[in-house]
Amino acid sequence: MTGKIPKLFINELLLKTNIIDLIKSKIPLKKKGNNYQAKCPFHKEKTPSFIVNYEKQFYHCFGCNSHGNAIDFLMNYNGLKFIECIEELSILNNINIPYKKSNEKIFKKYKKRKRLYKIMKNISYIYHKNFNRNSSKKIINYIKKRGIKKKIINLFLIGYSNLITLKKILYTQEKIFNKKDLLDSGVININYSGLKYDRFNNRIIFPIRDRHGRINGFGGRLLKTNKNFPKYINSPETKIFHKKKQIYGLYEIYKKKNNFNYLIVVEGYFDVILLTQFKIKNSISILGTSLTTDHLKILFNITKTIIFCYDGDKAGKNASWNALIKSLPYLYEDRNIKFILLPKNEDPDSIIKKEGTENFKKRIKKALYMSEYLFKKLIKKNKIFSIEKKKNFIHNALSLINTIPSKTYKFFLYKKLGEKIGITDEYHLNNILKINKKKKLKIKKEKKYNSIKVLISLIIQNPHLYKLVLKNKKIFKIKKKGILLFLNIIKKCKKNKKINTGILLEQYRKKKEFLILKKLAKWNNMINKKKVKQTFLELFNHLQIEMLKKKMEKLILKEKEKGLKKKEKIKLWLIKKKIMKKQKKI
Repeated sequence: MTGKIPKLFINELLLKTNIIDLIKSKIPLKKKGNNYQAKCPFHKEKTPSFIVNYEKQFYHCFGCNSHGNAIDFLMNYNGLKFIECIEELSILNNINIPYKKSNEKIFKKYKKRKRLYKIMKNISYIYHKNFNRNSSKKIINYIKKRGIKKKIINLFLIGYSNLITLKKILYTQEKIFNKKDLLDSGVININYSGLKYDRFNNRIIFPIRDRHGRINGFGGRLLKTNKNFPKYINSPETKIFHKKKQIYGLYEIYKKKNNFNYLIVVEGYFDVILLTQFKIKNSISILGTSLTTDHLKILFNITKTIIFCYDGDKAGKNASWNALIKSLPYLYEDRNIKFILLPKNEDPDSIIKKEGTENFKKRIKKALYMSEYLFKKLIKKNKIFSIEKKKNFIHNALSLINTIPSKTYKFFLYKKLGEKIGITDEYHLNNILKINKKKKLKIKKEKKYNSIKVLISLIIQNPHLYKLVLKNKKIFKIKKKGILLFLNIIKKCKKNKKINTGILLEQYRKKKEFLILKKLAKWNNMINKKKVKQTFLELFNHLQIEMLKKKMEKLILKEKEKGLKKKEKIKLWLIKKKIMKKQKKI
């Protein structure tokens, strides 16, 4: 992907991005010496081992070994692809991506997405303005009955669509955008008679925004139920709207700068809106009950705990169970899922109005852990009175437990399963459940780093050291493993005098050396900061001595076999003199 965007632009983007500000917007950082410190967002820990360095524009966790520059952080934290990270950073820095002309298709797609975002923003403004018109009295009364305040209406940009909005959309937007763009937005459609119509006509409008506030699509709800039309509809799949990835309410959480200790997943738009109004933070919706793997990846990149709170009807109960099954393969050591099971015929919207904020907070505290809900549901399905029922119960439980990647989760769930079937003896339990014993892992001894690796690690961590090498052009003639990479790094440093560790690593992202360089970028050389320059020069001198010794050996061998000419004898003498001189410096 890097080939589709000029490398110089990526360098400029990283120079303009302060990794401290970027990471601080996601997790709390505390200054400690020359670095910033925090508890790692990528694994569970009691004491902070996550370090961010301003000078290097680089982060590293000593606990889980996660490390990299601003792009790597976004990829790991938000689960974004490389191209999405570049777009995110370009939005944060308010600059456009100058795609290469040779990649016209990519550039056109990028421009298309920008136009669609602009269209959605304009249409959303029209919908929202229409909400307060005299022609929208029905909708205003309906919203008042639902108990939604004006402040919340404005926060979520709730709107309304009718024939007036269609005329206004067509009148204003056809002047700016072409017909195809309007149709591709998924809002305007053409019927069999060739007439244009608004897909969301006569519906309450809920703009669906990404974390930057860009509108990807809309949700629409009918005021009155009609057998011929669905109660709720969403935008169709477009270049910017993908239902399986959309999360409603996420932007509002980011806007309020809430912490992400947990996220509450509910079914509907009104559930999110009312919970937010009642100061229940971190409520989001996945546009219904169809939880996807994409949703889980996004959610677990934001928080370590997801609380599912679906409606108390049969569909809601089924959705909770399906959410558990889909979530199990994503339960690593530091992740949790919980469940708030509401009374029959209640939903988050209705229950918060009846019980109020404090009582709902009690429900959050009492939410069932995954293990509690799992066994509660399995026992209800398989009443374990007979041997046959116990057999089915074990089979069903194991088929779910074995999908969990966390060994800790598995261990305690196996023990819990044993208790449920009346077997507490670990030996018998292991035999019945056929739990494999842990294989002894062979610990590979780390290979000792040679001088060239130390040199590369020093130049990666301290790019300004390149100035010490430029005067020694003869180093380019050394034939040694790793020297070409070292010299290549020197060249890149020379081209960009403002270079730092983060930018330097980015030059190698799509190359085979990238993983090696990432490791060396955070490798602890055990060298005092004050002695870094001296050590670098000493190692560099060693390389030069090695080069001179090889030349000397060739001349000595020639002297033994054929003898040397006068010029060659002088050359041999000068080489010996240079070696002695450089050895004195070490």
